[in-house]
Amino acid sequence: MSFDFLSLKPATRFFHAFSDEYYHEAPDEWWVIVTDVVSSTKAIEAGRYKDINMLGAACITAVFNTVGGATVPFVFGGDGASLLCSSNDLDTLVDELLAVKSFGQDFYDLELRVGCVPVSHIKACGKNIQVARLELSPGNSLALFNGGGLALADSIIKADQSGKFCKLHTVTRLPNLEGLSCHWQPLKSINGQIITLLVHAVHDHEYPRIVDNIEHILNKKNSDINPVKIQHMKLRGLFENFFLEKFAASKGRGTHIWPTLKTLFEKIYLRVANFINLKSGPYQPETYLTELRNNSDFRKFDDMVRMVLDCDLEVIQELHIYLEREQANGKIAYGTHVSNEALMTCLLLDLHHSQHIHFIDGADGGYAMAAKSLKAQMK
Repeated sequence: MSFDFLSLKPATRFFHAFSDEYYHEAPDEWWVIVTDVVSSTKAIEAGRYKDINMLGAACITAVFNTVGGATVPFVFGGDGASLLCSSNDLDTLVDELLAVKSFGQDFYDLELRVGCVPVSHIKACGKNIQVARLELSPGNSLALFNGGGLALADSIIKADQSGKFCKLHTVTRLPNLEGLSCHWQPLKSINGQIITLLVHAVHDHEYPRIVDNIEHILNKKNSDINPVKIQHMKLRGLFENFFLEKFAASKGRGTHIWPTLKTLFEKIYLRVANFINLKSGPYQPETYLTELRNNSDFRKFDDMVRMVLDCDLEVIQELHIYLEREQANGKIAYGTHVSNEALMTCLLLDLHHSQHIHFIDGADGGYAMAAKSLKAQMK
């Protein structure tokens, strides 16, 4: 069965993306790949959540560089990623992700779990994988997943100690992380605080109603809930994350003099270009920054609603009251985490064609800490 993610009819607004018309069943012969950082809570407690975010984004970067673009359905989960691929691409992509695993161990001293489960196995277990495409802008899309299959794949991989689903070996070569960057300082809340929100409905058919209610609460203040606010963004220091970006510039070939000079030049140029609005080649500051805001993944869906929102305290309180009521009625389980900032990790694929995606997570634990309270409710 052929399946072309980019040919799916796109939803163009997140809150309208829960209609059945957008969802298509994943082929039986396809595979789910899941990556996540093992014992990420300990690393978070040590203040290393940005490192965890970077390693999670590195998984998506490596896959896109392997297949030649953003053609693979994916979702960024903060400490990892979930992807859907054909059987033809499976071995190549898993091998590349195992290179990311080795990189994570050597560079960050973090253990990345890599596993894969066939869609046919997920269906045999009574779950399904429905895929939709949310178009952020032309050429930039996120995958939305429904049916319980992604969550099941995650639990299967985490429980496997035999190596059948969870890949226990590593490779020694370096991954291609070209395009992965972290130029921007944490995004400070302008409205009040950043809330990282996870909502898992007991029954899938409840999602449209729940999402509509959340949208209604968020719209009451008519405020800008996107954490990415161009006028308040600030660049990081010249040498922050320098080694990682130098490595990314090497395209997996190590750290030689040219990647070092290229990375340093790009960092200096970015500062000058943004300061004087210098347009040169594919980088046009005003256009890029507008696209950056539109191409941020601050709302997504992978068998649960995931959001990172900039809200005032009254809205956050009303969200909690609503979610507590739904949870008390047995409709949902949810988790939240509140912080003063959001984190952004960037993947620059092709600026000539405005192809770039920006991964958003709450600071101080974000999705991982929200997941901790969600799991406590689901026990």
